[in-house]
Amino acid sequence: MLARLSICIRAFTCAAAATCAALSFAANASSDLPRESRVPGGVALINVGRADEPKPTVTRDGASVWTVKRADAWVAVVGIPLAATPGEQTLNVTRDGIAATVPFTVKEKRYPVQHVTLKDNAMVEPPADVIARIERESAHLKTVRSTWREDAATSAAFTLPAKGRLSGRFGGSRVLNGKPRAPHAGLDVAIGTGTPVVSPSDGVILDAGDYYFCGKTMFIDHGNGLLSMFCHLSEHTAKVGERVAKGQAVARSGATGRASGPHLHWTVYLNGVSVEPELFFAAKQ
Repeated sequence: MLARLSICIRAFTCAAAATCAALSFAANASSDLPRESRVPGGVALINVGRADEPKPTVTRDGASVWTVKRADAWVAVVGIPLAATPGEQTLNVTRDGIAATVPFTVKEKRYPVQHVTLKDNAMVEPPADVIARIERESAHLKTVRSTWREDAATSAAFTLPAKGRLSGRFGGSRVLNGKPRAPHAGLDVAIGTGTPVVSPSDGVILDAGDYYFCGKTMFIDHGNGLLSMFCHLSEHTAKVGERVAKGQAVARSGATGRASGPHLHWTVYLNGVSVEPELFFAAKQ
């Protein structure tokens, strides 16, 4: 049935694209894809064509989207921004020079409010003499997050980078020392300083640095716009450019940067936006 219905995309008319957008590739159809959750901060798996047709180019808000052949369809694996407004969203799909917009619907999700107390108030309201540094680092990290590397072996069947209590969940609105701040864009694991941190899947070390808010930080590029970011580390044990395997130790946890205590902060990026890391677990960790 998936193949029959996906014929509509081949025609690339607006009405046909709208029909196809309602189709979702079953999240459990492939263990190396994330689970689907069409909410802000979630992931949508969208049929964008028949597998016997040429691979389409898919983008969202100007960013390339991971597109993979599964069963009898091409499937776009789409990260949905936390700031996305519930309702109709669109993908841009191009095949053989013909472009179309494919709509999909994002449902509302309410995330909890998280109150955090930091001893160093400069991490909540930075002094003027570090603003230029923060701006430079923000621009650099934005460039890192937009990295695109084609990789046919990309797998989103992640393992938890460190074993410990999940102390801060994704998406919660953050109130730091009584000041509202941006939502929590990652998953926190409560572990002591020096605990080994492992790569959740195969990849390449993309960036390693020491930043004002994130502290010692590492990015792993898993391919096709799928990235892991580890923050507040005490040490990098893998080097930029190094290929790493799933489960390989790459760093040690700490409390550097804006942290209330030792822990690992892990953010997963997909097509440049942060998404719910727990959607990438095949089973509860």
